[in-house]
Amino acid sequence: MVRAYLGLARFDTVAQTKAINQLYEKMWLYYNFFQPVMRLKEKTTASLLPAEGQPPRIKRRFDQARTPFDRLCETDAISEDQKEQLRTVRDQVNPRQLRREIYQLIDQIFLLPSAVPGEKEDA
Repeated sequence: MVRAYLGLARFDTVAQTKAINQLYEKMWLYYNFFQPVMRLKEKTTASLLPAEGQPPRIKRRFDQARTPFDRLCETDAISEDQKEQLRTVRDQVNPRQLRREIYQLIDQIFLLPSAVPGEKEDA
């Protein structure tokens, strides 16, 4: 997800790395707790013969859109204590403010200077 926002540019300074790590933390919260996802449930090829030169028609059926956190809570992959801890984290986060912070961090990352060729930074 981070590359979708930052592109394929090279970020190689310590300051850029720290800012991107902060971005990872915020994006993890936003996309796992607040962004619903539709999963492909079934994919079938129509039984009718397609017109000559046309690809066969594919029907896709999706399940109900839910967040990754909601899907996780429906399974037994984690304990009830861990689910409750994650619920507490989710309830403490304001999604609108979190999104604002994500965009501010992205702007900040692009303003940071790139590495100078030949100079090494000590992490």
